[in-house]
Amino acid sequence: MNRVGRNQQPVQRGQAMNRLDTFTDAAFAFAVAMLAISIDEVPGSYPELIEALKGAPAFIASFAILLLYWRAHQRWSDRYGLDDLPSVMLTAALIVVVMIYVYPLKIMFTAAFSFFSGGWFPSSFEIETARHFRVVVTIYGVGFALMSAIISALYLHARRCASRLNMSGREAFDTSAESLAWAIVGGWGCLSMALAWGLPDRWLPLSVFVYFGLAVFGPVFDVVQRRTMRRRFPVD
Repeated sequence: MNRVGRNQQPVQRGQAMNRLDTFTDAAFAFAVAMLAISIDEVPGSYPELIEALKGAPAFIASFAILLLYWRAHQRWSDRYGLDDLPSVMLTAALIVVVMIYVYPLKIMFTAAFSFFSGGWFPSSFEIETARHFRVVVTIYGVGFALMSAIISALYLHARRCASRLNMSGREAFDTSAESLAWAIVGGWGCLSMALAWGLPDRWLPLSVFVYFGLAVFGPVFDVVQRRTMRRRFPVD
């Protein structure tokens, strides 16, 4: 996404890092450290080392999710360079959610890798009942939906500042499309929660597998966005 036109690149208004960017980067870096640093002792033997390294896939997957949202905020900041009160409040909300979301994020991925590997990848978090599974999926879904909604709100705020930012019609349309796209992404978290509480026990894994649909949604939305833009704003 973030394509204003076939031959036109998005305007970059954030020419230099401001305090908001610095604070956001530091917060995301700290969240990544919370994922990587274990409260357990350093491995004291070869088997313990191998067991510890088995946690790497869950860390990488969790890191990728955090990177996705950090990059989304960075691109928004680079494009619009906003540091007014709504931007600060929304960014602060994003950081708060990230800090709360970081452990449920790792728990979900460690449990997923353990499930798919038949227990070969370790998971220190035990889910004993279907209700516990539903609650964990709900916690993850709430965090996922909130972070996506905040990114959507940041783009919506930028769209409302279109006159102040001297946006062209193309850029205003693209900004609205980005806000819509992130709102739909957040809807995936809501869908996951609905499935978690609506499906029978034997179908509960579908409430997690539904996130794989985002791999299809992204490219499809991008194509629709570009085609709609070409119709509304023919190339000069």
